[in-house]
Amino acid sequence: MDLGGSFVEVNDTYLDLGSSNLTKSFQARLAVSLPTVVVIVCLLVLPTLMGFAAFINPFGRSFWFYFNDFFEFGISLALWCGGGAALIGLYAIISTTRNKARARPIRFNRQRREVCFFPNGSDEAVIQPWEDTVAWISVSTGFTGVGVISSYTFGMALDNPKADTVHFLTQEVMTPVHGLGKWEAIRTYMEKGPEFCPGKAPYEGRHTFDKERQDMHEEYQHNERSALGVGWWYLTHLITWWRFPYWVAEWDHRFSMKSLPDSIAEWSKPLPPKQWAKSSSALNEQSAKIEKAFAQGQDFMTYFKTNLSKNEEKAPVDSSAL
Repeated sequence: MDLGGSFVEVNDTYLDLGSSNLTKSFQARLAVSLPTVVVIVCLLVLPTLMGFAAFINPFGRSFWFYFNDFFEFGISLALWCGGGAALIGLYAIISTTRNKARARPIRFNRQRREVCFFPNGSDEAVIQPWEDTVAWISVSTGFTGVGVISSYTFGMALDNPKADTVHFLTQEVMTPVHGLGKWEAIRTYMEKGPEFCPGKAPYEGRHTFDKERQDMHEEYQHNERSALGVGWWYLTHLITWWRFPYWVAEWDHRFSMKSLPDSIAEWSKPLPPKQWAKSSSALNEQSAKIEKAFAQGQDFMTYFKTNLSKNEEKAPVDSSAL
């Protein structure tokens, strides 16, 4: 499974593991909503509440006297607070997009049975055999005043013999099952092909907004959404500037989906089936054993005698054992 949209390209030759722009529109909506709500509160809600003081004051002053009096103060408050919220949101959007653009995707070439990785800031490809790739799931446990908190990390290690270094790539996952599911999707692609792997992650854009609005109308027509729910949908999207967050998502997709250098263009081209690399006998033997165990009802954790609930040190398992 591919939770979070990591499979940015999937075809019969290679799989690119990176970051899509899923949830970018939500981030943009959140960034837009904060200053918008601040402005609405400062220029409309608070002056209106102050205007109601006209009904309890002993001086005979009108609603508009108090409204206008606080409205002038609300302008300054909206500029400072709304402007601050807008700057925070703008920084979050730009910084996350720039950080994503710096990291090129990892390319798994199933026909050559090799993995290509670019260290941060480098245009020189690091290519290693698929069966030398090391993957693991780790657990860390912390204690608070009210309980125990566990976090899980999916990681891979790629060797760079030229620089005599190992590059570690890690990603936080919700549960060990999510990490194992992502690895199994990669492994299945490499061993069986794209038809056994999740497809290319969709990207968000203005078409996403149109689809969401169409789905909302269909839900209303089938009595799955009330008229109040329809009104709330329109209100929230008006407050978040209608299509603007989805345009931001399109910009993120164009800017951050960095193309890979021409240096691996030849390496990425399809090969005739007769030239495809073959899996090793050791991997075939391991695969037969684990598939037999699964057919007998064992799961991954049982087969490898792994228990992530215990703080025991376990050696990473490489791709030949998975």
